[in-house]
Amino acid sequence: MGKSFIPTNALNIRHFIVWTAVTIGCLLTINGELLAQTNATRNSTRKIRLTPNALTKQAGSAVNWEPDFDTAARKSQETNKPIFWYVPTLKGTFMDRKSEIDRYMLSGPFSWPNIIEVINEHYIPVRSAPTKKQQANYQLVPYKFIEPGFLILQPDGKCETKIDRITTMHPQWFRSLLTRSLDQPRPLPTPPKMLANAWTQYRLGDYEAAAQTCSLANNEDSMTASNRCELGLLQGMAVFRLGRHDEAKAIWKAVSQKFPKEPLAWKAAAEAQGAGPFYRGFEIHTDLPKQALLAGEKSKGSAAPPNTFTETELWNQSTNFLLGMQNVSGGFTDSDYDFGGTDSLPNVHVAITALAGMAMLEALKRPDCPERLKSRLPTAIKRAVEFTTDDSQINPIDRDEILWAYAFRLRFLSRCLEFPQVKIGISKEALQSSQQKTVQLLEGVQSRGGGWYHEYNNPFVTATALVALEEANSLGAKIDSTKIEKGLQSLLSDRFANGAFPYSSGRRKRNNEGTEKDFAASAGRMPLCELGLFVWDKSSDTALNNAVKKSLDFHDNLDIALKYDDHTSTLAYGGFFFWYDMRARSETIRNLKDRELQKRCAEIQKSLVMNLPELDGCFVDSHELGRVYGTAMALLSLANCELAEPAQP
Repeated sequence: MGKSFIPTNALNIRHFIVWTAVTIGCLLTINGELLAQTNATRNSTRKIRLTPNALTKQAGSAVNWEPDFDTAARKSQETNKPIFWYVPTLKGTFMDRKSEIDRYMLSGPFSWPNIIEVINEHYIPVRSAPTKKQQANYQLVPYKFIEPGFLILQPDGKCETKIDRITTMHPQWFRSLLTRSLDQPRPLPTPPKMLANAWTQYRLGDYEAAAQTCSLANNEDSMTASNRCELGLLQGMAVFRLGRHDEAKAIWKAVSQKFPKEPLAWKAAAEAQGAGPFYRGFEIHTDLPKQALLAGEKSKGSAAPPNTFTETELWNQSTNFLLGMQNVSGGFTDSDYDFGGTDSLPNVHVAITALAGMAMLEALKRPDCPERLKSRLPTAIKRAVEFTTDDSQINPIDRDEILWAYAFRLRFLSRCLEFPQVKIGISKEALQSSQQKTVQLLEGVQSRGGGWYHEYNNPFVTATALVALEEANSLGAKIDSTKIEKGLQSLLSDRFANGAFPYSSGRRKRNNEGTEKDFAASAGRMPLCELGLFVWDKSSDTALNNAVKKSLDFHDNLDIALKYDDHTSTLAYGGFFFWYDMRARSETIRNLKDRELQKRCAEIQKSLVMNLPELDGCFVDSHELGRVYGTAMALLSLANCELAEPAQP
């Protein structure tokens, strides 16, 4: 593990080609192009990436970046100031969407005036990728240092601070990292009263009041251009949290055009284009517990230090985040996972909305769910159902990610039917009708060989479909038994004799016994693949137990990929598989019949999840899939770890 991603097999060559194409390919605007693709008559894998406008390109430029590292080092020695070295990426890694991640940083922490002031006054800032020598000297090893990150170096070159894996951007946390070692950092300026009031209302979750206060404060004569720009940015943020995303974009665009010389205007321009960290869910402004400010020092990157949150706090923080990311349409559209091409994004959004809906259902069922959340959840869940069952939100031409849209929509509908006590304002008959329709749609994308596919045929996708169909079957939906049998045969033919499963279907020698490396490579997907067989009585308790135990034994192979936006090694793990595999493992544990083993595995699994929240109590595994996806999957994993009490004899 930890070696460079060398394209030695078909899987790696595919990702090498994808990465190279993205790097070399021209960047085009998504508007119009995406619509044209969505309405096309054939599947496309073309990736259409956003072109930042002139104002967006200026984001982060108020930091006085030196032209190169050598110049920064010389000035550091001359002034005796430490170097603030922002490392947007490492050379030679296959991290996907490097420019987008860099833009999150530039229009995130490097756009806030109080952070810019600290960097410019107390540091010699430089933004550059390290040389090979620097990578060796500062241990900037691919897959161990995961971009983006930064280092603080003393004038003699000694590293004082090294932070990477930044996937949650909170200005308060970022400023605390910068000022921790300073003797006398300049205190934060006192904002105008109405601006301070608007921020207080926003942090308390009163977004209507915050938006109104921002609107009223704009008429105050005492406001500076910088204050007015911040008010407009905050107003858009409050409106966004109310679900009115298009209105928020319009506010940000107007602000950026009215104050084109302000750093926050450049940030607003990025948010208006849907390219900023706030719009994508990576920048948050909640009140942080004191312990969370130690993230990066007592934890990896923006992950919360151990024991920062209780389980109840995680549920509440995460649920509140989900509610604040839902559009008025009912959808969650922060993800830009486009490995299957830009035409697949509508289906990715439907799938993630279904997962978020399932997570919100679990939150609503909890007895410790506070009233402030409980009162909002039924409407949010109903809107999620309406979004996921609206066929206009699906791109039926896409064949790369459509499986996820149908499979997770089906599971969401089944969960709604499974818990009739949860009232969301949709009749049982309507849910059953949508469920049956989705069964047929999911059956309809089965391949001729019997398996299901996402971008390519693979066993874990087939297992996903089989589990979703069995759940629907158990709730009364009509299932085509011939399709189930073909799917089971496909999955059985993929399984190695030792119980491991390959990454892709049909890419191994027949009757392969399987090796220890196969266990290591399939530790994430084994539980789900075995569960797909088990729920249809094609596996055994022993095989299911083995899959879970092996998955936990080799968990480190999955963990190394967390927060990495591509595959990390020839074992084919990627950051975007982390929570997918964690949720599936949790569900498989729930199906174990050995109560002692089930309890022991559930405790281990729950402990793993509880150690993974971000500094604000939410979750993420990759920038591309986004924090809504990661948060929803983590909550579903936690819910599966809550085991039912055994029936009394």
